[in-house]
Amino acid sequence: MRMVLDASVAIAAFRPSEPKHPAARALILELMKTSDTAVVPALFIAEVRGALARLGFDRGSSSRWLAALTRQPHEVVTLGPRAARATGEIATRCRLRGADAFYVWLAEREAIPLCTLDAEMAARGKAVCSVMEP
Repeated sequence: MRMVLDASVAIAAFRPSEPKHPAARALILELMKTSDTAVVPALFIAEVRGALARLGFDRGSSSRWLAALTRQPHEVVTLGPRAARATGEIATRCRLRGADAFYVWLAEREAIPLCTLDAEMAARGKAVCSVMEP
């Protein structure tokens, strides 16, 4: 299975205090063991590392973990000018934050589900793409 993986899932997988931690962690571990593929925008790395650093997590463990999620068979997608315009349209149409619109655009473009724990992104993005939780 291929899915767009939102940073909210990766962050929850690292934080035992998160209500969805067990499900998020199970999904991440499954992605690392199987042929399932996470498709992430390039900003995913900065979003996850920044959030974990602000929460006081060790850089070494998060770096190894993120490296595994951003190399084959997983995919990292960059945003060029045409994609930026399309993402902007989705942000406007769905009233999404810019980064959230990138995840929704990517799920729509690839015709794969968006896996997120962000309730606002899920509610607003489902007009454009399929949405799931871990």
